[in-house]
Amino acid sequence: MTRNSLPQWSDVGALATAGTVAATIFCCLPFAAGVVGAAVAALGARLMPLRSLFMGLSVASLSYSFYQAYRPGASCSADGCDVAAALRRRRVVVWLVTLAVVAMLTANWWANWAIYWSL
Repeated sequence: MTRNSLPQWSDVGALATAGTVAATIFCCLPFAAGVVGAAVAALGARLMPLRSLFMGLSVASLSYSFYQAYRPGASCSADGCDVAAALRRRRVVVWLVTLAVVAMLTANWWANWAIYWSL
């Protein structure tokens, strides 16, 4: 074997190794995503008996947030900040969080419909 033929064989070996690594990644990543999904589903099943407690805590937290955002005399601080802008921002955030919480609390009702019509 000549000295010039060695780099060609090492290039072939590097390409074969890169192909093996790529095939492993493309094969194992979907499998890993499935394992993580199954683990999250199992955790959700374990927490299902506490669902009513979590729903109550969510509604209580939202109630307190609405009280803080809409209470009489709500202000940002005494150092002269823009009260109207701060209240508007706080109220927008409370409503956005409320939409997210309502979507999560009602997911049992609309998720089956969405899955059925998306397939």
